[in-house]
Amino acid sequence: MDDERCVAERFLVHGRLVRSPRRRADRDAVLEHIAAHVLAPGEWALEADVTVRVAELADDPVRVRRDMVEAGLLGRRADGSVYWRERETRHDDEPDARPRPADPWFP
Repeated sequence: MDDERCVAERFLVHGRLVRSPRRRADRDAVLEHIAAHVLAPGEWALEADVTVRVAELADDPVRVRRDMVEAGLLGRRADGSVYWRERETRHDDEPDARPRPADPWFP
């Protein structure tokens, strides 16, 4: 985890994404890091809530949300109204990651 977290944090300033990585491995690490702070495994949220959470971490929340869906980190309904975590990452165990819900939901 430490190596991956260091890679992600190189692109964050005070926890916010300030520049998008060019290398795919770096971009994947950053998206996994952000996903762990937006939705916990077993958690779902409405589109507006996900966008607000991503906006706390990135200047372009819609693009980052879309990137997380394309990376297979978040799933969404066909109409885009509800999002959920698709898979766990090594960042889910970070101290400041979103806590897992008491009653997890899985699609």
